[in-house]
Amino acid sequence: MQESNVNQQSKSYADVLRETQQEEFPLLSEVTLGVVEDPLTLMNSIYDEDGVVVPCALPDAMWKHLPQMMSETLSLYDDADIRSMLLMALMPTLGSAMSNVRVRHGQRLYSLGMMNICVGPSASGKGCVGDVASLVDGINRIICEESLQAKSDHRKRHTRYKRLSSQLNFAAKGDVSQLVDVNDIASEVDEPQAPLRRMHKLPAKTTAANYYRLLYANGENISYLHIPELAEMSAANKGSFGDFMYILLAAQNEEQLHTGRKTDDEDYLIEHTRLAMAATGTMSSVREFIPNLEDGLSTRFLYHNLPAKSTVRGEMDEATAEAFMDVYGHHRGVLTDIWKELRPFEGKADEELPRLIISDEQREYIDEYYRQLVSFVALALPDKDLRAPILRSRLNLYRMLMIIAVLRRYEELGSVEGMFGEKRFAIAEADLKWGLAYIFYCMMQTSTIYDRLRCEEREEPKTVTCISPLAFLNLLPRQFTTALANKLGEEMDMKTRTVSKHLRTLCLKGYIERVRQGVYCKASRKNKKTKHAA
Repeated sequence: MQESNVNQQSKSYADVLRETQQEEFPLLSEVTLGVVEDPLTLMNSIYDEDGVVVPCALPDAMWKHLPQMMSETLSLYDDADIRSMLLMALMPTLGSAMSNVRVRHGQRLYSLGMMNICVGPSASGKGCVGDVASLVDGINRIICEESLQAKSDHRKRHTRYKRLSSQLNFAAKGDVSQLVDVNDIASEVDEPQAPLRRMHKLPAKTTAANYYRLLYANGENISYLHIPELAEMSAANKGSFGDFMYILLAAQNEEQLHTGRKTDDEDYLIEHTRLAMAATGTMSSVREFIPNLEDGLSTRFLYHNLPAKSTVRGEMDEATAEAFMDVYGHHRGVLTDIWKELRPFEGKADEELPRLIISDEQREYIDEYYRQLVSFVALALPDKDLRAPILRSRLNLYRMLMIIAVLRRYEELGSVEGMFGEKRFAIAEADLKWGLAYIFYCMMQTSTIYDRLRCEEREEPKTVTCISPLAFLNLLPRQFTTALANKLGEEMDMKTRTVSKHLRTLCLKGYIERVRQGVYCKASRKNKKTKHAA
């Protein structure tokens, strides 16, 4: 790829920050200077090969503040843009492995389920998100095996129930010779209900009813959804799969979902919709997935805008492939162990679960930072309505801080044993500043996505006026040709096929007569005489 130029528009944003950061927005400067040498690098944008403006990759200094598990995973990739994208996909993946952990936002406790979208052109390298999604394969395998075992146990109980039911029938007839144990009969008079299928990783393309069923079966735990291509979900919405946009709308704030179907087994009430999603797609699929910026769906996600890549990646050698397997295999095992360590908390009240504790000073710091961030964006980016994404990002900030705090405690202890003996997790000042700087970077990414979505909204659709056959006939002379009718129809934005259809209709109803091939004449229609009553 040719050397990219810094976007001229981003320079004006940088000038705004340089001139006002010391006076009006001191925290923006303080936070970004805590993790990068030049805070303006978080605002730089580039033109990629297709002429599209996208933010630059995260500066190298940002990677130094990450926990070891995250930095080791991302260091496997040489391209800085790919690493920045994978960090966006890594957050919901790690959060899904920590279901029984909570963060406080407002007056409620929330889980760590985040929904992030990585946008990039075809063959840009965004398929690497599948590597990150494999980190929770061990958790998914355990849950699927437990689900299969539960179904097997149910079949055995159902067989026993049928046998005991037949014994009850014999007892009713007075044939006591067929009875084995009356106590067994009394203990299983109710038919056992079949357990619902459970899995941690939801299928990318399924029916909306099945999504409700799987979310209900997972209960309080987080379900993980990896969508390799957003176009699949958009196609499912248009087809017979059903509309599951309500699930995504409810998942951000873990709202209640209730679906009532005709049959009893499809009536599910989900108290808290807990879902972590890492999706990838091209910009065209994002436009189809998010048709407008007014319905609130766009503000549910954090975005990463990946530039196009022209370099051809060669096949990795055996040593590199083995390093990938070792790192991913090790971290997959650690995440599975952390998930197992949290399982004893299942079924307990939210107040009894491990959660993030933010001091009053830290909360005041975050409050002031967000006030300055909203004011700064309104000044530097006046044409971009980013207030809603900024406010919604605060919950995701707490979720990311909790993920970092859990991984920090694992590093301190060296193992997962006893990690959650102390249920309160504090966040270090350096990690807090890193999270705030990363939110600033995410807002720059979101602004470019919104720009590209709004370009489509500015193109107003053409209004098509429907013209009836009689109205079209009134515009024609008494005698006319097919060419003249087509020319008049073209001026009125009518297709040739529509003009031919109108002419056939007028002929059948006797309004026009065909004199010869391609020539028509209006018929003279006399008024019918009134028939007098006898």
